[in-house]
Amino acid sequence: MTYLDRFAPPVDPPLVAYCAHCGGEIYAGDEVKRVDDGGGFVCHNYGTDCATRYAEERVFDAIGTINIRGEID
Repeated sequence: MTYLDRFAPPVDPPLVAYCAHCGGEIYAGDEVKRVDDGGGFVCHNYGTDCATRYAEERVFDAIGTINIRGEID
């Protein structure tokens, strides 16, 4: 039988991974997205969507206005 002490502090969930973008700690029960190119995970980081920033840094190579030659200025 498991002994439960109602006066003991709550047990924190275990640390299971680190965010591939910000390096923040990811605990069991946290909402995450898995990265397909490296097998890692990205977290939501308290309102900052690490998944969006992670993707922007790795997928897009330029941001700007396209000109008539199909180049980004």
